[in-house]
Amino acid sequence: MNQIHHRRFADPPAFLVGRDAEGHWLAIETHGRGGGIFADRSAALRYAAAETAHRPRAVRMTARRLHLL
Repeated sequence: MNQIHHRRFADPPAFLVGRDAEGHWLAIETHGRGGGIFADRSAALRYAAAETAHRPRAVRMTARRLHLL
């Protein structure tokens, strides 16, 4: 029988901020619950910080290419 893995939606949100293959700035919630495309790095970081209630270490920058699903 296949096991179904449930995401813990009670976990507080965390975000990765980086660029996609076309150079757009993205902020992506790590559980797949949200995110967006932003005009610049500062806007992406502001959004992610606000969505995580400015929790320490909840927003991380990444050098790897991101993409929205």
